[in-house]
Amino acid sequence: PCASRLQQPQRRRGVALLERDGRRVARTAGGAVLLRESRPVLDAASAAARRTRRAGRAEPRLVLVIKPGGDGGLLPAILDAYQTEPGALPVELVCSFGEREILLREGRADAALLHRPHHDLTGLDTQDLLTETQLLVVSSSHRLAGRTRVCLNDLAGEPLPRWPGASEGGSHGPEVHDLGQLLHLIALRRMVAVLPSSIRDQLRDDLVAVPVDDAEPTTLLLAWPEHATSPALAAFVRTAAVVAGKATGHGG
Repeated sequence: PCASRLQQPQRRRGVALLERDGRRVARTAGGAVLLRESRPVLDAASAAARRTRRAGRAEPRLVLVIKPGGDGGLLPAILDAYQTEPGALPVELVCSFGEREILLREGRADAALLHRPHHDLTGLDTQDLLTETQLLVVSSSHRLAGRTRVCLNDLAGEPLPRWPGASEGGSHGPEVHDLGQLLHLIALRRMVAVLPSSIRDQLRDDLVAVPVDDAEPTTLLLAWPEHATSPALAAFVRTAAVVAGKATGHGG
């Protein structure tokens, strides 16, 4: 019976998906392609189902996932302005350092504050909010603390933070899960970090920020799934764009 069930989808598609070698069953090349190509479709369907269930709750909410300290100082004004919009929903904030994109793609959030170029924005609609230069944040006793400017080459050998879910790459410092932990580890000289310039307002007295001349600017943006049809989400996006425009001097 099991063999029969395995053969049915193969007959429908006209290609072998699995092959049996004695007691061992393995995917064929065609089976591997089908699995790879169908996974995004299945994931998108699961995410849509989660968003549908959340939208159908008796008290619907707009779920926004953010990185603590990563809103460029814009979020309080955005939330205040949005609540004056007709039909505005309560906004539930979910804080995450390394899983914002995942939560959004899985349908567990309606929108997320992300950063270009650090996130994959494929399949998402976006609204740019704020573009910032980057700063090196170090302990006040660090060898680079007295510099007026640095380049990325000056950081050779320095431990950098590892973000949850990211590959280690050239980073070899501790994994960081929140802003307080990040700043504390920098103060202890366990790592340094290159961060958007708005972080300057949140630094402790024992930390120093130094401009990084050749670090690519980062853009804070609001992201949401393509083809989203929620009027409440559309109002939130419009409000965020207006508030950001006024804050950066580009508003009407």
